[in-house]
Amino acid sequence: MKNQYLIIREKIAELIEKVKEELATKEKSRKWKKYYGDVCVRIFRGFILREIPPRYTLSSPNAYIEGFPTEFDLLVVNKDAKPIEYTNMYLPEKGELGIEIKAHGVFGGREDLEKDIRSIKGNFDTGKSSYPHIDFIYLTYEEVAFPKRKNSIRYLDDTIRILEPYKVFCLKDSRTGSLIDGEFGKLARYLNNSLQRTGS
Repeated sequence: MKNQYLIIREKIAELIEKVKEELATKEKSRKWKKYYGDVCVRIFRGFILREIPPRYTLSSPNAYIEGFPTEFDLLVVNKDAKPIEYTNMYLPEKGELGIEIKAHGVFGGREDLEKDIRSIKGNFDTGKSSYPHIDFIYLTYEEVAFPKRKNSIRYLDDTIRILEPYKVFCLKDSRTGSLIDGEFGKLARYLNNSLQRTGS
């Protein structure tokens, strides 16, 4: 019998790949990039919501913490949390974890990787220094994990290194097209362990 997290991982991949295939047939498909990213966030939201402790919930996509101008793809917040009226902004004391989600990691060379990922880390660092009780993680559907050519950039390894000590999770290697073993299970366990600590 398949591990439950393998089944979830495959279902997430199936849903995302279906959207990707549909958009690839559209004229000027690149213009749908933001839409594709938004759909990926919403797919992840649906599955992550099932994995977190019941005293928490997830914000709608593109959420903010009061007093902090950076947008997060998702926030784990207390179950009773309500966004400030007419916004998707939450009071800091209601937040527990910010999630940055990418449909695909960084494109381009090493300089692009360093610049983009260091920008994300800077946002995490600023958020952490302002609100020490809030954790931050990075989740991408796919990234270059196992490049085929020798000496090619291992984007996932570099992302993990640059974002340390924040956790990084990736479901699929974009070069081989294969799903990475154990990643959704690691994500689910990390979320539960982190939230159990903060909620105790």
